[in-house]
Parts: sequence; C-alpha cells; structure tokens
Amino acid sequence: MVNTNLHPFTKALGVLCYVTSILYLVEHFYHHHLFVLTYSILGAFLLVCAFFFLSMVSRLIVALLLIAGTICFYVEQIEIGEVISGFGENINLLSLFLLIPIIGTFMSSAGYLSALKKAVQEREQRSGQHPYRLSFLLTATIGIILNFGSMAIVKRIAEESFSSYRDQKLTLTIMRAFAFCMLWSPYFVNVGLILVLFDLSWIEIGGYGLLLAALYLLVCVFMFSRISFPDDPLIERQPVKRTAASTPSLTPFFFFCGTLVGLSFFLEFLWHVNMIIIVCLLSIVLPLIWSLATKTLQTFTQDLSVQVQHSFFQLKNEIAIFISAGFFGKAMASTEIGAYISSWLFQASFGSVYILSYLLVLLTIFLAQIGIHPVIIVIGIGSALSPENFGVSAHYLALLLLVAWSMATQLSPFSGQMLMAAKLMNQPAKTIMRQNVAYVAVLTVVLVTAVYSLYLLHFI
Repeated sequence: MVNTNLHPFTKALGVLCYVTSILYLVEHFYHHHLFVLTYSILGAFLLVCAFFFLSMVSRLIVALLLIAGTICFYVEQIEIGEVISGFGENINLLSLFLLIPIIGTFMSSAGYLSALKKAVQEREQRSGQHPYRLSFLLTATIGIILNFGSMAIVKRIAEESFSSYRDQKLTLTIMRAFAFCMLWSPYFVNVGLILVLFDLSWIEIGGYGLLLAALYLLVCVFMFSRISFPDDPLIERQPVKRTAASTPSLTPFFFFCGTLVGLSFFLEFLWHVNMIIIVCLLSIVLPLIWSLATKTLQTFTQDLSVQVQHSFFQLKNEIAIFISAGFFGKAMASTEIGAYISSWLFQASFGSVYILSYLLVLLTIFLAQIGIHPVIIVIGIGSALSPENFGVSAHYLALLLLVAWSMATQLSPFSGQMLMAAKLMNQPAKTIMRQNVAYVAVLTVVLVTAVYSLYLLHFI
C-alpha cells in the first residue's frame, strides 16, 4: 500500500532519483565529464538521505562499504574526481530499479492487468481449478517484465480467481516462479549488473540463461510435491459467477509486451549498447507513446506522478546498498586485492574449476544469510576476480554468478522476494527458508553442474 502522507522533502527526493537516472541516460549518448560528476554527486546525496531511513544492520553494512572503499582510494592515492565518480558507479542499476516499474504503472493505467485478471477468472471457470500451475506460469511470464510487482499482482489475481487453494503453498510457488526469471530476463537488475561487470551483451549469455531456467523449471516440478507447511489451511471461497459481459481482449496486452521485448533485442543488436540502457529508455518512451496512442495519457501521467514521488521511500534500501556497493567495487578495482583473492580461491579449490564454482555459490548464499546483499557480493567478485586467472571465460563466471544470486535470494531472510513472500503469506521469513533448504541444495548441484558441463563442452 502506498503511503500518501510522505513529507514533501521525501517526495522531492523521489523526483531527484528520476533526475539522476535521466542524467545517466543522457550522458551515455552525450559524453561529458560534467554529467558523470553531477549524477555521482546526486548519488552521494541520495545515499546520505537514505542512510537515515535504514535499519541498524543495513546502516552497518553501508558504513563498512564506505569506510573500506575510502581506505582503498586513500592507499592507492586516487584523484578526488575518480573517488566522487564511485558514487555514480551503480546509477545504472538504480535506473533499472526506478524505470522498469513505469511499465507496470502503464499496464495498470491502460487496464491491461484488469483484463488479464478477468481472463484468468474465465479460464478457471471454464477449464477447472489449477491454482498452483497457473500462478507459476503467470509469474514466470509477466515477471519477466514487471519484476517484483509481479508477485503481488499474481497473488491478488489468485485470491480473486481461485475457489480452493492453500495460501502458503501458493505464495511459495509464486516466489519460486519469480526466480525463474532471474536466470535470464534482461529486465532484472542481477542480469543487467552481470552484463556490465563482464562487458557482455545479453545475446552472448541469454540462451544459456534460458537453458538454466529450463532446468530450474524441471526441478520446481520435481520438488513441488515436497512443499508442506505445518499450518496451511485450505482456503475455500465461492467461485466468482460469470456475467454476460464479454471478457476484455488480451490482444493489446500481448502486443505491448511483444513490442517491448522485441524492441529490446532489436535495439541491442542495432546499437551495440548494453541492455540496461536500452531497457531504461524503452521503459520511459514506449509507455508514453502507447498511452498517447490509446488515449490513456492523463491517467498514466497521474499514476506515474504518484510513483515518482514515492520512489525514494519505497527504494531507500536499494538506493543505499547499490550506491555504496558501487563505490566499494570501484575502490576495490583500483587495488591488487583481486590477485590475492584469486590466489586464495585457487588454492582452496585445489585448482578445480568445479570446486571453485561451488565455493563461489556457497559463499554468496552464506553472506546473504547475514544481510549482505547479493549485489555487494557480485560486485566484489566481479571487481576482484579475473576469469582468465582460473582458466574460464567471462561467460562462465557470469552464468555462475547468475546462479549464485538466484540461489541466495531463495534462502536469504533479507532478500526482496523473500520479504515479499513473507508479507504475502503473513508468515516469518524463517518459515519459507525451511521449505527452501532442500530445494536450493538440489538446484545448486543441478545448475552448477550444468554451467560446468557447458564449460567442458567448450560452449563457454
């Protein structure tokens, strides 16, 4: 639920978030150091403001990142301009988090999500009840574009469409479906970050990500019968009666989504720029053009205004973590720490790429349990380790970190999807964690082995 009683200064910070993101996009096409300096300073200001809204654990983590980064810059005697630019290092990720939701706002304003809900209700009445299967498919498809918003949307559709289901089992199914998208969708921040870290295009690893997602789907099906909560009563409601009114057509919804995804890949091929830039630009331009064409501009701009003003408060944790992690990552990249870490990992894995792969995934999962966001871990690894030192390609390490991030968020009590799922089922995060331990263990073995097999077969 949106808090409508925010202080005007907090709303102004929301506007400033979008100004910062737009400056980042402008700088990509009109290169000038003043643009970089400006959005970096704005990033530092947003970080300071967000710091006071954080929990004690998050404050400690952010403070440690800033202190460690400052020490690295000082020891290496880096110029002040470069130090300041460290606060703008992850504005690309922040832009993705800020601008992607514009797509969901437009879909809601245009009535596409309402049409989808009615179509689901009609299908279930006509074809019978399949709450878990349909919820998984819905999340795995619309989640590609709508990101975190898809979990709440699908849960609401399920509550209003299905007459019999177990609430906690359904919510966990939705959460697991969400992770399916994390392995390949270019609209997800983890995919965008990894592409930037290793200077890869989506086309170079997207197909392999889809392969991993297919294996993930098979494990989901295999492990579904093991979902069993101790207190998960059956929710039963009277089926929604069909009315004489016809179901709204989903053609505009599919046409919009197809255009968005198609343009994303076409423009990456045409422009040869990273997918984050393309996705961010399309998130602004396409909904605007579509709302003009469908005469929903007024409703869309009103809803967008609310979204912009509330963005800082809703994303304060991500703002602090992303900006401080970018600062730390840039500082680490200026040192020789990477060589020492590479040497230690090589010795710990006995020179085995397979063992090293498990070490990186397990390390990511473990650190996520104590509140260290995967973005910090991935930036640390990406900034410190050179794939060539281990005899692997950037593609291998990129896919491995996609697996590590996806697995960590399935178990971490601090991850966004875990917190969302806990809120949706009104249960503590530890309840979900217990259900996911065996699930993540099986997935880790399957996915790491799959990535290693691609390496052995010289695909990557």
